[in-house]
Amino acid sequence: MRIIKGESCYWAVGSHSVARLPNSAVDADGTLVEEARELLRNSGINQDRGASIYHVTALITTKCNLACSYCFQNTEIPPAGRKGVPVRIPGTTLDAARIDDILGFVDRQMRRYGARELDVMLFGGEPTLHMDMCLRLLTGARRLGPVTASMISNGTLFTVADMRRLEEAGLRSVQVTLDGDAATHDRSRITIGGHGTFNKIMHNLEAVSERTEIAWQLRVNLTAETIAGADTLIDRISARLDPAKCAFSFALVNDPGLGYADAMAHSPALARLVGALYEHAVAAGFVVPVPSTAACMACGEVGGRSGAVVNADGTLYSCWESAGRDGMEVGTVAEGYLSEELVVSRWVACEYNARKSTDPQAERAYRDTLDALVLDSLYRTGRLGAAAVHRAAGMKTA
Repeated sequence: MRIIKGESCYWAVGSHSVARLPNSAVDADGTLVEEARELLRNSGINQDRGASIYHVTALITTKCNLACSYCFQNTEIPPAGRKGVPVRIPGTTLDAARIDDILGFVDRQMRRYGARELDVMLFGGEPTLHMDMCLRLLTGARRLGPVTASMISNGTLFTVADMRRLEEAGLRSVQVTLDGDAATHDRSRITIGGHGTFNKIMHNLEAVSERTEIAWQLRVNLTAETIAGADTLIDRISARLDPAKCAFSFALVNDPGLGYADAMAHSPALARLVGALYEHAVAAGFVVPVPSTAACMACGEVGGRSGAVVNADGTLYSCWESAGRDGMEVGTVAEGYLSEELVVSRWVACEYNARKSTDPQAERAYRDTLDALVLDSLYRTGRLGAAAVHRAAGMKTA
């Protein structure tokens, strides 16, 4: 749990929800008073997620139709003669036999840990390069229990027919990344042939949104170049998509150490700039994520009790960012996890390979400042919701 200072209160951020505390809940030295501690202990703010849901991230293919310079799946900067296309992790694609192996592994894991429901993340490379395998995996997974599915995609290959079939099989949300507004996006998020993708993505989102109830998770990559046009992007998208079906999140691009040089350093000033973007998105009617301390369901727990990351060749990894990298394997779907000693030594978490542009203290200060701004904005506009926030009942409010 984190305690951060808000506009006229303190916020307690937990894995399950957040609590709004009066200023009197925290001593001058930043320590919670005992009354506040007791209230938080009884609030369920850090309620255990339990083991009822098993989470699987499946790489449908490690191949991609784009050539983003900062992708964490790049292994080398583009060599001469490849038109700027980075060298990526080895290419492999799921097939029907491997899907059966994956589902057999998932079934064993669910039985072992008592999970009754399955949450599937369709990942890549670009998963929509092989829509047939996406559909086959989701359809087969339904025999294991209720299935909820999401996808991370670049959005360039959607068709209404394919997305409707995936929705029927359990797909509920899709994350699509934008590199700022149209001009900056088309300079960095390009096809292998070097063409921009913004208009194609927007056309696809509009078409699918009109014919499905799929929710869109719009991740906007922020760099020194893209942050200036992010306000315009919010307005552009609100004019073309239903904000109630879209969630906005803003993320600083991590430097993978392969020639990328546009990452921004964490600072309070940057946190205020990003906080203003979230406030703009909230005002436009978009959903924004409530801050949380919950660990990643894939890599947050060593050994795969709560979830697994499976490459298209059936190899297990701790994190989608390490998938496909030599020496990072932690097992296979056929034989299960390797020895505990090997698994522990290779278990990495999100952003493990990113080059940090600032020290951990600056990063924590950035996160605290930004999260407080987001929570204050959601609270002022009544968008936090009773399910997400606990009032410090019994304490005098600020």
